Amino acid sequence: MSGTRVVTPGGWAKVDSLHVGDEVLTFDAGFQRITALVRDPIFRHDHVTPRKLWPVFVPAGALENRRDLLVQPGEGVLVESPKVRDKWGDPYAVIPGAALDVIDGTHRVEPSRPLNAILPVFAEDQMVFVNGGALLFSQCIWGVRAGVRPRFGTAANYNMVPVQKAMAMLESGAVRNVSVKPEMMLAAA
Repeated sequence: MSGTRVVTPGGWAKVDSLHVGDEVLTFDAGFQRITALVRDPIFRHDHVTPRKLWPVFVPAGALENRRDLLVQPGEGVLVESPKVRDKWGDPYAVIPGAALDVIDGTHRVEPSRPLNAILPVFAEDQMVFVNGGALLFSQCIWGVRAGVRPRFGTAANYNMVPVQKAMAMLESGAVRNVSVKPEMMLAAA
């Protein structure tokens, strides 16, 4: 989302200030060069946006983020869980932003002003550090919209867990350092 901060070689910078060719710190591959930037309006006052498409407000500390964060419902978020394994055997899962609704302190936000999504695209799928430590998914295939083909075609380095399964993971306590809303813990019991 506009205003989200990412790590560049010069320090934290708003995603809005990035340009093709800039480098951003990624989880698996260190600093990576941006091959395209996809900009999309996701909320406008002249269109009705259903609540399920409103961004999820994630308070500082909820996902190892040091600053508040807005996450789109379909945006991938990397979480650590000793109960899952990715294709390399590491304890990580990519969950959709909509699943974050069960985390304590999160809530849907009806934007009060127009909002844009700004997606930095890389040659391969990457997880990007945002707002002091959270990790968001940047899928390289979106570069096609900006006229850039991914180096290896449609990359699939990360697969997103379906929203209901992701919510169940969070509610069961399977994700490290995440506190679930008390009413969700009662519902899961």
